[in-house]
Amino acid sequence: MKKVLIIAYYFPPMGGGGVQRTAKFVKYLPVFGWKPVVLTVREEIYKKTKRIVDPTLLNDLPSNIRIVRTNSIDLGRISSELKPQKEVKTFQKSIKSLINKIGGLFINPDAQMLWIPIAVKEGLKLIKRFSIDVIYSTGNPWSDHIAGFILKKITGLPWIADFRDPWNLNQYIVQSSRMRKKIQIVLETKVVNCADRVIFTTEKTMEHYKKEFKDSKFVTIRNAFDPSDFVSIQPKKFPKFSLLYAGNMQSYRGPCNFIKALTECFKEYPQAKQEIMVNILGQINTEAKRLIEKNGLQDSVNLIGHVSHNENIAYLLGADVLLSIVNHGGELIIPGKIFEYLASGKPVLALIPGSGSAAEILKKEGRGEYIVDPRNVIEIKSQIMNLYTLYKTDSLPRYPTDNLQAYTRKEATAKLSKLLDKVKS
Repeated sequence: MKKVLIIAYYFPPMGGGGVQRTAKFVKYLPVFGWKPVVLTVREEIYKKTKRIVDPTLLNDLPSNIRIVRTNSIDLGRISSELKPQKEVKTFQKSIKSLINKIGGLFINPDAQMLWIPIAVKEGLKLIKRFSIDVIYSTGNPWSDHIAGFILKKITGLPWIADFRDPWNLNQYIVQSSRMRKKIQIVLETKVVNCADRVIFTTEKTMEHYKKEFKDSKFVTIRNAFDPSDFVSIQPKKFPKFSLLYAGNMQSYRGPCNFIKALTECFKEYPQAKQEIMVNILGQINTEAKRLIEKNGLQDSVNLIGHVSHNENIAYLLGADVLLSIVNHGGELIIPGKIFEYLASGKPVLALIPGSGSAAEILKKEGRGEYIVDPRNVIEIKSQIMNLYTLYKTDSLPRYPTDNLQAYTRKEATAKLSKLLDKVKS
């Protein structure tokens, strides 16, 4: 069986959507004649840096997969400990702020940079021990790709770099200085130019990179869903009309306009406040939390936080309507949860740019009925009440789910395996 070295700092038992893409590739690659050897970090690294941990994701991996875990020092932990607290004096705040700025200049490509030499050293051992045919790295963290770059240079093996998100084309990433931005661009350019293939998760992202690099080595492999994740899951039912958001509400997924729209709904239809519940699985930004409290929505917006992936699916299957948010500036991005939303057969209230990648998918699959401009509070309010009325009359639409083979994890892995075959030959 052909062998591929998977370089993935983020890997189960760490949780989250980005982890699942890599884990599902590892699960299904043996079906297509590829044996993955995973190089990652120890579980305690995730706990020290307060990452989401979901041990249930390990249950989904074949028992004979070789996973090598190393130590590492995550500079994100040190940076967070240096952040000024409210009670710290002004002078101390200034000193710590200066330290953070200096650190931002030298910590490249990211807070996981100290894992690079460890990953390279261990990667060379694994390449020799298992007669590796291809190197695959997944980012972010972008340090994974730098490790892949170095291993490619040393061994000459073919290398595939998977960009789960845009790197420097991601306008929601604000660099601490112009110098840091320049360093990041140099590093990204080296990765793109050296890799034998570069994978993106959306066509729009790939097209943007083609404009920057004018290269034909780019490929799109979308995120996906795994039908096996839905087997034997008991839906989590709610006594009220329930909207569910699964994922983190940060940066380009900020929910402030949705919260404003919900507030307007309750002002105009006070009875609806007793009958509508919004459940949020994941983190929510501070601004949104304050807005919820300011508008007295604590009983209507349930901040559940992170749950295991199995529980996530149960909530998703039990909800009446699924909520997706991508603010303007995130047109290149398709939230990974969109594919599990499709697999649920539920209506999706999508507060997303109409010209973005996420909208394209929903429209293509006949789920574009409830797409709303995320800036239009009045229209968001109108669609919430429209869906609520459909719920009251037992008229919410259900969509077929037997036509989604193209969006399955196995199909995505089939594309990756063909790519591995191509670069190996």
